[in-house]
Amino acid sequence: MDCFLVIPCLKESERVPVFLRSLCEAIEASPHEIAVQLVDDGSGPGEVERLRRVVSKIRNDYSFLTEVFSMKENRGKGAAIRNGWALAPDDVRILGFVDADGSVSAAETLRLFGETSKETEPFLVMASRRAKGARVDRSLLRKCVAAGFAKLVQRSYGVQVLDTQCGCKFLSATWYQTHDREFQEEGFGLDLELILKAQGTGCNLREVGIAWHEEPGSKVGFSDVWTLGKAIVRKRIGS
Repeated sequence: MDCFLVIPCLKESERVPVFLRSLCEAIEASPHEIAVQLVDDGSGPGEVERLRRVVSKIRNDYSFLTEVFSMKENRGKGAAIRNGWALAPDDVRILGFVDADGSVSAAETLRLFGETSKETEPFLVMASRRAKGARVDRSLLRKCVAAGFAKLVQRSYGVQVLDTQCGCKFLSATWYQTHDREFQEEGFGLDLELILKAQGTGCNLREVGIAWHEEPGSKVGFSDVWTLGKAIVRKRIGS
């Protein structure tokens, strides 16, 4: 298998159907063997059932879309991604994740995956809203918050990545599986933890500018940014 792609979901049964179908269509039309795994992050029985119905309907057309994995309680995006990756088959070459809202489109997700062919093992290839070639449709307020956040990461950790938090990344499965027990972040800090681990272990790191469109109904609030910011200032991530 080329790739095992996880989509973390928190109450996403309303937003994910259009993106999920377009993603499956793009994968079907590509030469790649990619499995898609939705992980519900403790949204509750009713929401999980709705999500299962969405996935079941699309699975009738695309067998590489697996059944929803449901977490018993809400633990965070990072925990959902890591639990999803734990389900990957042993022979998978690449692990990945993409946000459920479709802000990174199906076409851009597949384009980013294609960039992994240019890398030597091990690697972490990241979608970026600030790297060269990026095209971003985003509110001015969120652009300012993102820029400030990037500077905070650079000052606290010396990380030169322009956009640590963009919701689409691909990485070497063998590299991750070697270090999987070392990861601790269960929330939005997983992105930065992956980057710090990659830098610390000699993993090739690359940002790719993408087209990104801000979708309504974001699950990331300013309280999440504040919590993550405090963890960064105190250097709790990757410690």
